[in-house]
Amino acid sequence: MGQNAGLVRVYADVEDGRLLGAEMFGPRVEHTAHLLSWAIRQRLSVDRILELPFYHPVIEEGIRTALRDAAAQLQLVETPCARELDCGPGV
Repeated sequence: MGQNAGLVRVYADVEDGRLLGAEMFGPRVEHTAHLLSWAIRQRLSVDRILELPFYHPVIEEGIRTALRDAAAQLQLVETPCARELDCGPGV
């Protein structure tokens, strides 16, 4: 696609890590917004969302970085590659 610039900011509850909302700007973010709205509706936590598959290469995998940053700020994970599968292609 040749379009890989944008911004995603996610917001989570500091008590339980539950995803509360997000802001985003970039190409085709409507797809990402749709996925995040499902996660919010299901009351998923940031760490639970990070356990779900992120395919590569797709524009939606861009939210993984924002979720990892949120997890680090919430001290939910020790490192960005805390789980073995997170260290594969597209990381």
